[in-house]
Amino acid sequence: MAFFRVKKLLKTSVFSDEELLDFQKLTYLTRTEIIKLYNVFCSFNPDMTDPKNPVLPQTFLLLMPELTVNPFLDRMMKVFCPQMRFVTFENFLDMMSVFSEAAPINVKTSYAFRMYDFDDDDMFSREDIQELLNRLKAHNHLSQKDCEEIINYVFLEADLDTDGFISYPEFEQLITKSPDFIHAFKMRI
Repeated sequence: MAFFRVKKLLKTSVFSDEELLDFQKLTYLTRTEIIKLYNVFCSFNPDMTDPKNPVLPQTFLLLMPELTVNPFLDRMMKVFCPQMRFVTFENFLDMMSVFSEAAPINVKTSYAFRMYDFDDDDMFSREDIQELLNRLKAHNHLSQKDCEEIINYVFLEADLDTDGFISYPEFEQLITKSPDFIHAFKMRI
């Protein structure tokens, strides 16, 4: 039964074999995943005028359950969708590729750093970590004192040059100490 559904998806693709192969080369996704994601993307607006280059307002992505509950959705959109108001299929594919199980940890780490760098200055400050915790604590009910202790611990562990900031290489080093990161930074396709 699943094979029939996959075959049906493959037949309904608007992309040529060569285009699908190009998408595969540029992402960490399989042909089947690309077609599935295309169908998901287009399902948000079935009346698209250009099926080869579909574009959606960002608000349509709020219809995806995986994204609706994500406290970092605005940061994801900023990192993956530079137009800020619209999402192209290629933007969507890039995002889902990074969050796929097949994406390597160095790719996930790079995008995580950009997403969590709330002031976009290419380093983490105490304020960036505080914002990260604020977004997470809605579910964990952390007190401000707990947050301060966590921030102090993060900087003690990660700020190797003790300059008061966490650089990308320091963040990479921190991630290597967190085996759960790769499992948390993914979405099922």
